[in-house]
Order: sequence, then structure tokens, then C-alpha cells
Amino acid sequence: MIDVSPLNLLGSLERMVPQGPGRDDDTALVSTGSVIDRDVDGRRVRVALRGGDVWLPAVAGRYVPAAPVRVLFDATSARPVLVLGSIEPGAPATLGTVAAVNGTRVTVTVDGKTSTVPSVAGTYTVGQTAWILLDDWGLPVIALGPATVPAPPPVEAPPSAGGSTVTATASIGPQSSGTYCVSAGRWDQWNTDRYGGASDIYQGSAYGSGQLRGFAGYGDQIANLGAVSIDEAILTARKTADGNSAVLTVQGTAAGSRPQGEPSAGPFEAAASGSIGSGGTGQIALPSGLREAFRTGAARGLVAVGSQYGGFGGTATPGSFVLNIRYTRPA
Repeated sequence: MIDVSPLNLLGSLERMVPQGPGRDDDTALVSTGSVIDRDVDGRRVRVALRGGDVWLPAVAGRYVPAAPVRVLFDATSARPVLVLGSIEPGAPATLGTVAAVNGTRVTVTVDGKTSTVPSVAGTYTVGQTAWILLDDWGLPVIALGPATVPAPPPVEAPPSAGGSTVTATASIGPQSSGTYCVSAGRWDQWNTDRYGGASDIYQGSAYGSGQLRGFAGYGDQIANLGAVSIDEAILTARKTADGNSAVLTVQGTAAGSRPQGEPSAGPFEAAASGSIGSGGTGQIALPSGLREAFRTGAARGLVAVGSQYGGFGGTATPGSFVLNIRYTRPA
């Protein structure tokens, strides 16, 4: 007898219908690529990945050309963000050619690059080889002793990026803006009926305003560019025509939209403009640390934190608090 109860039918249906992502759906946050090149000074690795290649920041690892590596993807944008390490790291020691000997220090050439390192006692001969201990980035640390076998040939230079990354520009305007009055503990308490109204971004204190903190939120617009690097970000701000001049000072914040309470400037760099006259326009070049925070999505907005009283246009003022960004991205 066949059990046709609702519970049994539901169980049978669940067994018959595939559960979760299909076999061809790649929803993993970690994938595998292979090393093309490495930039030790920049702590990054060029990786062949999913039919293309891209430079990515990387954790320390003895990366070897063509070796497989694990790459972390952003859970929201599905773009690669970090090389987690090598699946097949290089050996901790290699052969180098002795170029010079100076007491307990020797100059050696490893993979075509010359370094001077301390040495374990031994008779090192110029032109002969020595065993060299490497750090986690594959850089020489110490000469372990002379060797009698020839050094391997230098690793061939990898092919050029071949357009794997391109330079692009974008103009990003705020999605929300306004001013919080600290003494009143509320938004929209100052000059909401003039200039740009409640959308204006004020800082400082004057004319009985109490301490003001302006805010501009950009949401995920910048992180969603998928930038490998943000090379320049210029903030353009328009001063309200109130007869006053002011130096605008901004600091990054994790909030991407207007928070419920006082906008809090996070642990991000601050930057300031020159003096901006009444009704005039000024610019601020965001420092590298703040640009990187916007690239990763750690920063998603700006807070006006200057002590000099001044109001600036927000979402109701075309062209104000717009970020003009020059960045690189995968081709």
C-alpha cells in the first residue's frame, strides 16, 4: 500500500527536487587561480583567474609562478578581493650565486635579483653558489652555507598584463545628505528653509546653531565599481551663498545612508580644502587611506567635522559633494 499522506508526499517531493544551488552554480567565496607575477613591495600577486588575470592584495606566502593559489571573493559583488595564500608554496630555501663576500655578510643573486644578507660560517666563493633561506615572500634572509651545485636559471619574466586591467573614471554623487545638530540631538534643525534646505551639509557652530555635523552618504556606489585600486578621488563642494567663507574638513564614516543618530566619523583619514568663499566651489583630494576604505566598502560616507562654521550643498545642489574618481579595474 502506498502512503499518500501529506507528510510523506512532501518528503518524496523534497527528495526528487534538487535542493540548494545547482552543480554549475559557483556560489563559493573562495576559488582557485594560478600565479603569474608578484609585487613584493606592494604585497600583491597577479593571478590568472576565470579566463582573465588581475593584480590582488595578498597575504604573505612563497608564491611561485604557475602555482595554484586560493582567492577570496566579495560576498555581495562576487569580485576577487584577496589572495589567501599558495596551495603549493615554494621551498623555504633556494640556491643563489655569490656575487661578493664581506666578512660575515655575502651578496647573492637569487632569481636575477641581488641582495646582501648575513651568513652562517663557511667559505663562500664569488661565482659559486650558496643555500639561501627565504622569508614568507621569497626574499633572502640568511646564507645557510656554500653549495657545490649550480643555481637554477632566473625565472622568466611573465607576459605583460595584456590589458587585464584598465583605467576608468566615475562621478559619484551622494544618495543622502543632511545636518545633525548635536546640542538638539536631532536632524534638520538648522536653515532648513533656505539655500539647499535640509539636504545642506553644515559644520561648526555659529549664530546660535549649536554644534553641527553634516553628512553625505554614497551607499555602495564606490565599492560596486569593482576597482582594483582607486588612484585619485576629488571631492567637489559648493559653499552656500551666506556671506561666509569656510575651510571644509571631512572624514570617512562607515555609514552609507543617513544614520538615525549623530553621524560618527570612523577610524579613517581626514582631509581639508582651502578656504571656500560664499557661493564658491572648493575641492579636496582624498588621501590614499580613505580612498582604499571607500574601495573596499569600509567607508561609505563622509562627515563634515571642521570647527569653522560653514554650510555646503548636498543632494539638492547639483555638483556638490560629488566624488570624481579615477580607478583601475579588471578589463
